[in-house]
Amino acid sequence: MESGKIETTIFFGNGVNLLSKEGKSWDAILRQISQRQVLPPIGSNTLKYEYIVLPQEIFTEVDYGVKIVEDGIKLPSEMRDTEQNIKEKLARELSNGKASFFYNKLVNLKADNYITTNYESFLYDLLKQKGFKQIGNGYLRYKLKPMFTLERGYDQVRLWNIHGNAWIPETMMLGLSDYCKYVIKIEGKMQAIEDGSIGSNDFCWPYVMLHSNVHMLGFGLGYEEIDIWHFLTARKRLLRKSLIPKHHIVYYAIMDSSFDMGKMKMLEALDVDVVPINFDWSENAYEKAYNEIYKKIREQKVINNEND
Repeated sequence: MESGKIETTIFFGNGVNLLSKEGKSWDAILRQISQRQVLPPIGSNTLKYEYIVLPQEIFTEVDYGVKIVEDGIKLPSEMRDTEQNIKEKLARELSNGKASFFYNKLVNLKADNYITTNYESFLYDLLKQKGFKQIGNGYLRYKLKPMFTLERGYDQVRLWNIHGNAWIPETMMLGLSDYCKYVIKIEGKMQAIEDGSIGSNDFCWPYVMLHSNVHMLGFGLGYEEIDIWHFLTARKRLLRKSLIPKHHIVYYAIMDSSFDMGKMKMLEALDVDVVPINFDWSENAYEKAYNEIYKKIREQKVINNEND
């Protein structure tokens, strides 16, 4: 990060993909890739994943090609819902998708950093189409999930898939176990930031989010997203100790049926600026809501540049 410059970070979730007709929710994808027709009626998709995969894991030592029986149906081992098969199925499913219109707008915002919980490479592919070239040796595991740096002339962009990338199925986070292990890694980074043993050259995404103005969009921010909530609560503790600069994190809350006032109050308590986005329930209500978010981010960037 350049000395003296306050960077802009866009942190976006699956809501951006759902703007496309081919976009699918996490729950819908789990239903499609599972051999089971009925998933438990619980709100946590991480636990739904565990429900799919754990009963099958007892068969992981069976030699490839051996038949097993489930619900009276014989399944070859390559069709079983083991960890690796689940992630490879999901990677194939995602590779057939198409980016929504909003990805062009994300590029037009000319942010320094893009951080996403999505597995797709839509933004990476679009940046390459617009003349950006990847530098370095590709993804870096030690940066907390795949991270890419791309350049075009004097412009440089860093991109993180913090829940993994479909190009590398083993990096994809799906289950509760994945999330809990990830939180431990994030805590290690936050502790290093607190004691000063980590610096700007590390470029891990928690450091970037603590030292830039962040715009969060496309998230329902379910409480199962324990990695994001842990980061925000750890940030609040660092702010109370005056160990980090107080840059803005702005969360754009679309006021549809998922709008949760309690969640908004919690975010505000964590020093996150909540910006309600009107939702008029028309046929293209989400498109209009995201266009409004785009407009507000552009306006905020202008204000921030004037104040630099």
